[in-house]
Amino acid sequence: MEELQKFSYWDIIKGLKKLLHPYRGRFWLGSFLRLTSDLAGLYGYYALTKLISFFSDYSVGKSLDEFWFFFVLWNLSFIYSNVSRQGAKYLCNRIAERVKLDSKLSALKHLSLIDIAWHEKENTGNKLKRVENGGDGWDKLIKIWVATLIPVMVNIVGMIFVLSRTDLRVGLIMLAFLVTYLCVSVPLGRRASKAARLVNQHEEDFSGLAFESLNNIRTVKVMNIFPYLFPRLKKQAAEISKAVTRRVWCFRSKSAAQSSWSQIFRAGAMFLIGYGIIEGRYGIAFLVLFNFYFSILRESVEELSEVSQEFVIARHHLSRLNDILLEPVRIDSDKNKKSFPANWKTISFHNVSFAYGENQVLKNISFDIHRGEKIGIVGLSGAGKSTIFKLLLKEYENYTGEILIDKIALRKIKRSSYFDHVAIVAQETEVFNFSLKDNVTISGDTEHFDQKKLQRTFEIAHMTDFMNKLPEGINTLIGEKGVKLSGGEKQRVGIARAVFKEPDILFLDEATSHLDLESEEKIKDSLHQFFKNVTALVIAHRLSTIQEMDRILLFEGGELLEEGNFQALYKKKGRFFELWEKQNL
Repeated sequence: MEELQKFSYWDIIKGLKKLLHPYRGRFWLGSFLRLTSDLAGLYGYYALTKLISFFSDYSVGKSLDEFWFFFVLWNLSFIYSNVSRQGAKYLCNRIAERVKLDSKLSALKHLSLIDIAWHEKENTGNKLKRVENGGDGWDKLIKIWVATLIPVMVNIVGMIFVLSRTDLRVGLIMLAFLVTYLCVSVPLGRRASKAARLVNQHEEDFSGLAFESLNNIRTVKVMNIFPYLFPRLKKQAAEISKAVTRRVWCFRSKSAAQSSWSQIFRAGAMFLIGYGIIEGRYGIAFLVLFNFYFSILRESVEELSEVSQEFVIARHHLSRLNDILLEPVRIDSDKNKKSFPANWKTISFHNVSFAYGENQVLKNISFDIHRGEKIGIVGLSGAGKSTIFKLLLKEYENYTGEILIDKIALRKIKRSSYFDHVAIVAQETEVFNFSLKDNVTISGDTEHFDQKKLQRTFEIAHMTDFMNKLPEGINTLIGEKGVKLSGGEKQRVGIARAVFKEPDILFLDEATSHLDLESEEKIKDSLHQFFKNVTALVIAHRLSTIQEMDRILLFEGGELLEEGNFQALYKKKGRFFELWEKQNL
């Protein structure tokens, strides 16, 4: 309930207003059609009872004008009611689907802006489930409005008004039925909605684990992890089944109580009207009209009760989605930030310290990187090398000390502007379900590039040897549903992606770790040509990879232990010398 309190009815109205704004004309037209459709339907039943009354009192020679009048109105009202109802559903259902997609796109865009630190704490499958359910929630609310709320409001007000004009007591009975029915339904509905929320929470957990199992399927298979994961999935499935059983019981018992209560009121009202017919106060047509209207009213309040539970579930989904949308964008926010200085000269670390929770990773490090330099970063696992990259890539900003580009703090530079000038080749290159060409050009200006630039990119990354073997060359689909690339081929795609972007600053994190020695040497030669125009920072475990760097920074235990070019560090016979000798034994 705390989640629902955080996402109020007013929040729903504001959210709908924003999402419906592009479609507001069609939405109100659809609402008007639905409103008049139900009014026409009510009048159709009224006209039918007038026809019954006419035939009950008919005698030979009586004028048929009244018959034809109500007969025509009866037909026209039902024809209009059916046509306009379908028109309303067509308009509003299309809008609901569009709003659902808009909501998902908006949520995915916001997710792309939220800081990495938040994403690392959240389950990917869980996030996707919340986005999916949230979009379905907006879709459900709009469809509830046009399919249920409008007809329910029209039916309740219209029927009580018509019946009260004939006999106020019957109208009051209908009103009493409505009030008491809702009094019975609300507490039962709360119990049912609580059971439904529990099902949803268990389904989110199940989806999250199932997604991870499939997303990491290779590791799951080769490490034979599924026998360990499957019992967890079965346990969560059992929890879902248990929660679903509880949910079904709550909803069915609610329905049984509502039906019984409805029949008690119907019987009481029928007895009253029947007695009135015997006394001559009503005609048989009034009994028929009451039965028509009571059936419609009962269906309406039943639908209202049902959709109230759907509304609670939708609101719960929207509350879960809203938690994502309320997550602040800090690092990616451009507010009060500056553009990247195009003519920068130096990147400086001044007494920078950083910790993952209680785990101190960097300890008061300071160094400078001058424009055009090629810097090698080495050290044992856990030394802090990758963390330096993460800070320079603006993944985290909760460090102490300062990282400066010239005199501007990196924290104060717009992320979008900064990454126009930066590229990275990571240890594991992620490919998208696009063509090979699109996977490379996605990093740069895809609208204005020439074939020569693309060809040069392929040559630097040494992709031509495997590219020409692909079924459709550079237009071959790769990724999840396309041709599967090897680790080395993916890494070349990553190198090509960075080269095509033509960055000022290039980060390479074990960028050739998946390549054989021959391919690595070829790419190293090509990259050295490319390096002439960039500032490069290279993390390497194979020290031979960074032998020709301008400077090498050796980290150990989160501290900068040694610094200098290869010759200076080798002659120093310190820690770098030890590592070099061990690798060359």
